[in-house]
Amino acid sequence: MALAVSLVPAAPAGAAFSDKQCPEASQYVEAFSQLKQADPPQKVFDAAHAVVSAYDTCQKRQLSNGNVEPGVHYAYVRLASFGIVEARALLALNRASDAKGVVETSKRFASEVYDWRQNMSATSGSDAKDNRKSLYYDSAKDILDAANAMLAKLNAPAPAPAGPALTPAPKSSPSP
Repeated sequence: MALAVSLVPAAPAGAAFSDKQCPEASQYVEAFSQLKQADPPQKVFDAAHAVVSAYDTCQKRQLSNGNVEPGVHYAYVRLASFGIVEARALLALNRASDAKGVVETSKRFASEVYDWRQNMSATSGSDAKDNRKSLYYDSAKDILDAANAMLAKLNAPAPAPAGPALTPAPKSSPSP
């Protein structure tokens, strides 16, 4: 939960969070920010899932407006970061398969931002290309690292159950 909580900008006491690029997410991020460390995993999942859904709506709106950088990328990074929190809550609810699907989706969105390069001519008469990274490149990298770490744990073989150690039977000596 710390990853997503750190993504919620600090607001003056009593001020509600307001997302200028994705206003449809504001109320859900605000509700998420009210969670306590001791809240049950189902409550964390519900709040994170609502935020993910709101940023999914936002990214679709931004995409339909052709606002890839920064609009779509901003929504992708926010969606993916809260997706990691959602997946952690699912793990706490013993829903590893669902968690894996959410992590893979978050990884896909973060990869889109991480791999993106602006392909525009640097100057109108130049052959040089402007290959700038997204404004959200560093955030996407952090999310990819978190997603890869979670997937490594989810894909690791289960440890063998610890059972009683078998002791070899004593050798019998030949009878005279």
